[in-house]
Amino acid sequence: MANKTIRIGTRGSKLALYQAFLVQEELQKNFPEIIFILEIIKTKGDQILDVALSKIGDKGLFTKEMETALFNGEIDMAVHSLKDLPTKFNEGAKLGAVLKRGDIRDALISLDGRKIKDLTSDDVIATSSLRRKAQLLRINPDFKIIEIRGNVNTRIRKMQEGYCDVMVMAGAGLQRLEMGEYISELFDPELMIPACSQGAIAVEIRENDPETEALLSKINHRETFLATEAERTFLGTLEGGCQIPVGSYTSIEGDKFKITGFISSIDGTKFLRESAEGEISQAVYLSAKLAKNLFNVGGAEILKEIRNENLANPQSDLALKDKVIISTRPTEASDTLPEIIRSVGAKLFSLPMIEIVPSPLDPEMAQKLYNLELYEWIFFTSKNGVVNFFKQLIDANGSTELPKTVKLAVIGYKTGLELEYYGYAPTFISEENTAEEFLNRFNAKYQAENLNILLSLGNLADNTLQNNLSLRNSVHRIDVYQTVKPAEADPEIMEMIKNDEYDLIVFTSPSTFHNFSSFYDASLLGKLKMASIGSVTTKAIQKAGFEPLFTAKKSNAEGIRDAITEFYQL
Repeated sequence: MANKTIRIGTRGSKLALYQAFLVQEELQKNFPEIIFILEIIKTKGDQILDVALSKIGDKGLFTKEMETALFNGEIDMAVHSLKDLPTKFNEGAKLGAVLKRGDIRDALISLDGRKIKDLTSDDVIATSSLRRKAQLLRINPDFKIIEIRGNVNTRIRKMQEGYCDVMVMAGAGLQRLEMGEYISELFDPELMIPACSQGAIAVEIRENDPETEALLSKINHRETFLATEAERTFLGTLEGGCQIPVGSYTSIEGDKFKITGFISSIDGTKFLRESAEGEISQAVYLSAKLAKNLFNVGGAEILKEIRNENLANPQSDLALKDKVIISTRPTEASDTLPEIIRSVGAKLFSLPMIEIVPSPLDPEMAQKLYNLELYEWIFFTSKNGVVNFFKQLIDANGSTELPKTVKLAVIGYKTGLELEYYGYAPTFISEENTAEEFLNRFNAKYQAENLNILLSLGNLADNTLQNNLSLRNSVHRIDVYQTVKPAEADPEIMEMIKNDEYDLIVFTSPSTFHNFSSFYDASLLGKLKMASIGSVTTKAIQKAGFEPLFTAKKSNAEGIRDAITEFYQL
């Protein structure tokens, strides 16, 4: 295997990268002759941060896109928190290894050191887990519990800003990020039963890849593998997940095994808990039997009740029921538009008119990324600018670490959220969507002068920022991604448009309009039912001699949704 390169897929949050680096380090230690590199992949669960996990459903929420990359040969293995993995792998995938487990316990996070016994009904407790919510309400049915999403850094910032008084999350994540100072208490598993497989790092591989499986056998921790296999069997037997208050924990002493599991109603009033123990060779059998026992003594009714509560609202109540919307955005995991449009009842078809690809990492860009401490500010104007900046940073420096002295400025809160995904909070956010408005707001606040600024842009971005800022500052630009025209347009969707079997086609940039025009019959362009994401795109359409039916007031997915809804309600 000399000179072989192995690609390790990972989400891009600080915690996910920590886990992936740990796998990379262990493999590199065992196989110094092989090159192991990381590939960041965005998942659906990383995008939908304003919806409770229990409302989304958790089947493949944090894993599907990485599994797709695995099957497509883009990566050779995928690193996950084991508790995020479905209990049954899709055909063609399997569990390759589990690293030695971290702390299984849940942690109480506070800014003033208070413990659970110190909290009252006046305190607001934030958690993303129905399992934790149910058990907290068992402790005190009067607790005020609210939903919180986002990575660890984002949640702690929200708490510091007053969103909640305390939080409950997995202790292992904070410990791995060296943020243990925020933990005021680690719950005894007898009081707060953990999620199945909590604290364990897993590596997923293809079934037909014996070479990679052999590599991973060197870093697999046998005891953790056995314990988590049992816990996943318990969970899988109940067909539970993040949207069901179910949990378990195990212990292994010599050849003896014990598992404790529970099922609860969301409010904690119906709570079933049992344990089973025996020989370690029977761990999986005992776990399945425990789950069936709980199911038969009332668990079935609890699960049925919860699943009925989580059913989606009837489609007849949705504002865009059965409208056929065509989006010209690139098809990416980071695009929230399909989910948002479908959530209000529309049928959305993707007809991507641009493709976003990382730019080649040339020596000039690599030097700028290597010397980021020279810059006082880095500017990002889009999510793509953030995503591809960190891809390039990993390729150049081997990590996503930024100098502590650098400040970050972004256009749009979604770009800010993208930064937070990588563990960084923007110093300055402009809610306005044009470079001119961004500059006006930035200059008004900071009177920018004699600053060293780095712009992270795409190849089609104009020079407005650079020309203006360069008048009084030292400005450098790196084009971290390229916007290219797709090789072809989906013939079925193009035929739908020609036959007027759609309600609206949404153009999301000047390039999407221009590229579409090159694929479509010029004589029919005037008949298009067009919508525009913003003023810049509208100007491009008007310059070609056409007029969109409307222009979204905010140039993001939510703005498009609101504009479409308003248009059809008039």
